[in-house]
This record gives sequence, structure tokens and C-alpha cells, in this order.
Amino acid sequence: MVIMDIEGYAKRALRKDPSNEIGLEAQLASRILEIKHISSDRAHEIATAVICEAKATLHTEGDVLCPTFSGVAMGEFGVGSRGTGDFYVHSKLGEVIGKTDAVVDSSQLDDSGVVKIGDEYLVVTIDGIHSRLSDFPFLSGFHVARAALRDVYSMGARPLAMLSDIHIAD
Repeated sequence: MVIMDIEGYAKRALRKDPSNEIGLEAQLASRILEIKHISSDRAHEIATAVICEAKATLHTEGDVLCPTFSGVAMGEFGVGSRGTGDFYVHSKLGEVIGKTDAVVDSSQLDDSGVVKIGDEYLVVTIDGIHSRLSDFPFLSGFHVARAALRDVYSMGARPLAMLSDIHIAD
């Protein structure tokens, strides 16, 4: 099963048939109405905005905006599943960032870092969730908090603050 957001759906349709915007708008509005309890007019407004946004990102130029395609999707490569792909991507990120003055930096292939400030150490960490938990915001938050706290404690540190920024579609 392939899961994509509505912008991805619109982009795929526009690539397939760029001349069918009216048909795409009707399809998107119909899909939106399957999920949201709004008027048909509002669904068409949203569909039009989505198509506009999708078109704006289809023909980009420049190194920053144009990715280098590898021919393999992140999930197929094992990214996000603690597989070979995760280790490969993390090692490449470490190479791009390079060695720093941090005690634990990106070369450690960890989602935590340690920086020495005077005689003390600051440990920071970041975690995320897999989409299979996106239907359960409380459970998502619990798992992210647990993973972040585990990382902090495993570094021998004491947690002082935590920020939760969970974005889940409706």
C-alpha cells in the first residue's frame, strides 16, 4: 500500500496529465469530502489551493530545490525502520556535517548530541514517530517522549526541558 498526502496525489496526477486540472479538482474535492464534513464549495476551494501549491513545486530549479533521485524510496531502502538505510543515511549526514567540537556529534550516528559548556555538558536529542501512530496523538507523544528521555538518560544526563511539536493530519 502506498500512502501519500493530498499534495503528492495532486502532483502525481499533474505529472500524468497536466491538461486535466478541472478533472483533478473534481477528484480532489471528492476525496476531501470523503474525509471532511464541509460544503462542496469549500472542498473545491481547498482542491484548487492544493493544485496551485502542487504546480508551484513541480518545475523548480537550483541545487537546493531539485533533489538528486536515487531510484529507491526511503521506506524501500530501510530508512525509518532502523535498517541498513537508516545507518547509511545517518553516515552520509555525518559526512556532510563533518567533525565538530561537540563531545558527541553527527559522526556518532546518534539522534542525540553532547556539547561541553564550561565545566558542564549539555545533552540534546530529537525523536519522531512513524505514521502508524498518527491516529493516536497521546500514544505518539508518549513514545516520542520515552525515546527522547531514554537517549538523555543513556548519556548519563538529567532532563531539564522537553518540547513536543507533533503535527498530525485531521
